[in-house]
Amino acid sequence: MKQVEKNDTVKVALVGTLDNETVFEVVEESSPRVFVLKEDSTPKPIKHVLLGMREGEMRKVRLEPEEGEFGIRRGDLLHEIPIKQFTSKIEPKVGLILSMNVESNGVTHQIPATIVELKPESVMIDYNHPLAGHPLNYNITVIEICRD
Repeated sequence: MKQVEKNDTVKVALVGTLDNETVFEVVEESSPRVFVLKEDSTPKPIKHVLLGMREGEMRKVRLEPEEGEFGIRRGDLLHEIPIKQFTSKIEPKVGLILSMNVESNGVTHQIPATIVELKPESVMIDYNHPLAGHPLNYNITVIEICRD
C-alpha cells in the first residue's frame, strides 16, 4: 500500500475541534478536502503529519494559532464605530455577527465582524476571524493518495 510523499495530492476527511472539544469543522469522506503537498498552501504541520500516511490511516495534528489559517488575534482589527451607523432594523448586541463592507486596494469586500462591546455612543467591532488565536486540533484520515 502506498504512502503519502512530498509531491502528492491527498484527499482527506477530517474533524476540527478546539481545546474545549467544540467542533468547528467536519469534512466527510464523501466530499473530501484536497491538499496538494507540493504547494505552499498546505500548513507545514498538516503536511508533516500527512507524509508517510497510508490510505485509511488516521492521525491527529494540533496547529498553534500562528500556524493555522486563521492566525493570531490582532488588536488592529478591533474598531469602534458610532452606534448611529446602525439602522433601526439592526439592534446591536454583544456576540452579533455582522456582514461589514471593507475597502481594500480600491475593492469593497464583505467580511464578517463580531460585536464585542457596546458603549452608550459606540460599538466595538472585531474583524478577527472567530477562530483566530485558538489552537486547532484535527483528526485527519487519508482517503486517497494521487500522484501526477
